[in-house]
Amino acid sequence: MSNSVLSSIITSAEHGAEHGTSGIEWVIGGGTLAILVFALMALVWFAGGREHS
Repeated sequence: MSNSVLSSIITSAEHGAEHGTSGIEWVIGGGTLAILVFALMALVWFAGGREHS
């Protein structure tokens, strides 16, 4: 990871801690990420047995 990405992550975490964000944002974000990753994996699995055109 580059330093700017890492510092951005740290800044975001500090900002959330200062403003008392609840954990529901993490649950929603994690659920959305899980759905998208599952959809991508299903697409790759489905397309894996097909010949290239």
